[in-house]
Amino acid sequence: MNLPSNSETNLNNGIDPSGKYVIFQLGSYPWQSEVEATSGSGILHEAQHEVFNSMDGVASYSIFPSGFGRQKNQDLNRNDVRIYEMDSEVPEYSHPHGHRWSGVSQEYVDKFISDHVDLVYDYMLEVENTFEAGSKIQLFIAHHTCVNCIIAKKVMEKRAENGYSVPPIVAFLHGTAMIMMVNEVRELAESLAPSDRKWPSSFHKQLTEMGIFNDYTIPGNVNLAYAISEENMEVFSELFPKFNKDRFILANPGFNACFVPRPEFKLSDVLKEAGLKHIGLTEEDTYDIRTDYKHMIVFVGQFVGWKRIDAVLRAARIWEAEFGDEVLTLIVGKQKKEYNIELQNLNKSLGNKNTSFVGPLLQPELAKLFAASSICTFPSKAEPFGMVLIESLACGVPVVGADSGGPRDFMTKEVGYLVPESDDIEVFSERLAEAVIKAIKEDWKTKMSEDCIKVAAPFSNTLKTMKLLEETRDMIG
Repeated sequence: MNLPSNSETNLNNGIDPSGKYVIFQLGSYPWQSEVEATSGSGILHEAQHEVFNSMDGVASYSIFPSGFGRQKNQDLNRNDVRIYEMDSEVPEYSHPHGHRWSGVSQEYVDKFISDHVDLVYDYMLEVENTFEAGSKIQLFIAHHTCVNCIIAKKVMEKRAENGYSVPPIVAFLHGTAMIMMVNEVRELAESLAPSDRKWPSSFHKQLTEMGIFNDYTIPGNVNLAYAISEENMEVFSELFPKFNKDRFILANPGFNACFVPRPEFKLSDVLKEAGLKHIGLTEEDTYDIRTDYKHMIVFVGQFVGWKRIDAVLRAARIWEAEFGDEVLTLIVGKQKKEYNIELQNLNKSLGNKNTSFVGPLLQPELAKLFAASSICTFPSKAEPFGMVLIESLACGVPVVGADSGGPRDFMTKEVGYLVPESDDIEVFSERLAEAVIKAIKEDWKTKMSEDCIKVAAPFSNTLKTMKLLEETRDMIG
């Protein structure tokens, strides 16, 4: 089905300038709640939604999925949000274990898309006819570059067919979907047999055939792309070379207001208040974490290989040998079964006594732990951006990361250290440990705190979101 040309469908919808600027967002991950952990992109989606709605003359409406219906519309009871209540887990893009997009059946994908087309189409009309009567949706943001862009295209075809306006589409280029598609393309280039592929080609091929990222002037195609880092832009351009390189906006993620310095915090008091438990593989392995540590090192991230939690565990063996029982290492994140078993068994085999897995934490809880830490470490390989690094810096705590990917855009020697890359996990882990030990011995937290806060300040989510909308309206009206 072909959409009308630009001469037939005004991308800006012909809105009276005095009306509201209405934004519609389609998310890939749930918003964080006490009943459901999520990814950084889910947290970012929610934060930007709330900032948009705090701005004069702007209204944002959003849809996000919830795995096994943990979050329900009847409980949320909000006009500005709809939840797609799933009867399975929300698929992930770059996770090599368990429930991931390239691992689900085509029937599953087709149903997910058709369900969303109906939900999005109906909710958009409800917004325009009820909640924002007299206004039209002027911007559609599709988070991630995969399934949501396909859904957006199909929704716009349906709107055009029924005589409704077609707002411009923005693809928010979070990193994980592109990691998946890079893997798809690589395995095809290596001519691996289908049975040997971990990432059977699906979304990259479909998106390319649909031409969603080709001519941005065609309504229903992606008009703009929000890139979370410069490297993010480059990867996307390699995947979809026909996309106009003038249609990128740099959209670094921001940190939420709970991430602030708390120099008055004592580590023992924070640990007592948090009441953390090491969540072992069995009930016998689960225990209360001591509260009398002198130093704490925190890692936060998805349980996926490229986050290199294994490097943190190997490095922990080295800094535990240096500091003994004075140092606590926390591994924070959703403990996906297969990889969690692998990591916890590795932790035991290394003999780490003060390295604990605590599961996912809500943002306010995490902010307190960051503020009480001596150093935070996030050694992801080619991290698309590194929002957790910014959150740590905002708390006045230096960071040790990896010298690749998005962190290069903002990290300096005044706020921490980026460890040189190595494909040898032992070499990389030793370098990581050396940097963390140096940071603690030289008390980087005291020396670097002011610079950390200064580097993070421009990444306030409120400032970033307001600037992003300003740049978007300059480009598309």
